[in-house]
Amino acid sequence: MKNKILLKGLDLSYSKEAKDFKKRMLGRAGPIHLKNINIHLYEGEVLGLLSDTETLYYIKEVLSGTLTPTAGKVKTHGGILSLDVMDHINNPFSLDSFIEELLVEYKSGKELGKTIELLHNKPVIRNNLSKKLKELSRKQLAHILLEISGLIDVEIIIYTNFHEHLEDVDKFRSIVNMHEQNGRGVLLLETSLEPIEKMANYFTWVSYGQIRFEGSVEKGVEIYNKYLRDKSMVKNIEQESLFDLEWKRHVYEDASYSENFKRLGKQQVSVLDNINIRKIIITLVLVFIMVLSALVIFMNISFIGESPTFTEEQQNLNEDVTSERLSYAFVDRDGLEMDGTMLPQYTLLEVTAADEENYTVKYRDSEKTVTRDEVLYFNPASLYTEEDFMTLLEYTSPVIQNNYLFYSNYLNGEREFLEQNITFDVLDENHGSVAGIPITYHFSGDTVFSMEFEGAENNTITEDLNLSGEVTIFRVDEGFMIYDSVQNNWNYLRR
Repeated sequence: MKNKILLKGLDLSYSKEAKDFKKRMLGRAGPIHLKNINIHLYEGEVLGLLSDTETLYYIKEVLSGTLTPTAGKVKTHGGILSLDVMDHINNPFSLDSFIEELLVEYKSGKELGKTIELLHNKPVIRNNLSKKLKELSRKQLAHILLEISGLIDVEIIIYTNFHEHLEDVDKFRSIVNMHEQNGRGVLLLETSLEPIEKMANYFTWVSYGQIRFEGSVEKGVEIYNKYLRDKSMVKNIEQESLFDLEWKRHVYEDASYSENFKRLGKQQVSVLDNINIRKIIITLVLVFIMVLSALVIFMNISFIGESPTFTEEQQNLNEDVTSERLSYAFVDRDGLEMDGTMLPQYTLLEVTAADEENYTVKYRDSEKTVTRDEVLYFNPASLYTEEDFMTLLEYTSPVIQNNYLFYSNYLNGEREFLEQNITFDVLDENHGSVAGIPITYHFSGDTVFSMEFEGAENNTITEDLNLSGEVTIFRVDEGFMIYDSVQNNWNYLRR
């Protein structure tokens, strides 16, 4: 597998327009089918994507360009061949004309004639040439589409739920392997884990329209099977409605979708659930300000108090100017020992005092004076270099480029919630390393405050952005990105 990306879906979201006229007038979205989906298909890669039938349909339509996403964009490097048996079960045209019409999009001249001749020699095609597609069984359609895909030279092939229609899985596997060896990108959209486990070399699991896992097939199978075991332990309807509730809530967390969330379970929906609370609060504040202004103007109300002397005003002003803003420091790559404990890199420290040579840093109840070279100073109010987040994302590892929305979703959240949804290899009070994926979360008490991950292989950011120091802090739209050129790693903080 090479590093060239053939198909890239960035931040793909899709929701239908609300059917209710009032909801449409209020700008509320209808049913949400995809939310912030990121898909990267590399040259020579077989990417297995597991989800339910409806979600797979929307992913296929968006990636193949027949459906415009509500948000996000699709980039392709080469042609796409998208094959789905269910797209042709009601097709009224004969198999003969269907094959010719399909091949014209990819071949011409002598090459077209030769390919048609080769297909006509296939028994499953030769024996059904005059039949209409809707008269064929789904198994026959699957085999015919499979034979066609083996003779079309295209960079990207999408197979949607082929496994359930095929008995000869070995034939399917051989054609997929052929595409892989020829450097094509193959996307297997499946409702079953079996074909992904057998044929894919990378795995993505989409649950309730969101990416729930992305990584190695082996690790993905382990996580998905555990999920199925947990689900099998549900004993009644009430438990079933609450199962996986936190994950379902994620679909409606964004402001544009917040009005759509419907509580699961037996709780009755209150009237307030259907009211835009934010608008009410803003309206009440504006009314209060208007009433107060009217009282001041028309009733000539004066607010009398003892005025401070000039000396007191000047003293207070000087105190405001000289007061120190709260600043922080990170433990650098060498670590820092405090109270007999070696703190790992990127542990957050509070800077309580500073002079030209030293910082006094505080970690919990302990303080220590360190030289300026021993820690990485960080002040959120400083004027750090501003850069676009998506520009910096290009200099991160593919794991982050493909999944940054999923993993960064836990930042500034509760540590307990993170531990419930992510498996860790290493976990202590300061940080947690994600199992099988080069991502480390750093904690500040019970809060997930930053995420550390690798930079791109053979990173060129130092030359491209003319970086001079070993460590550079960037200010981005939603927070800060810290790049360590020595270790080629990043630390991402969200405001």
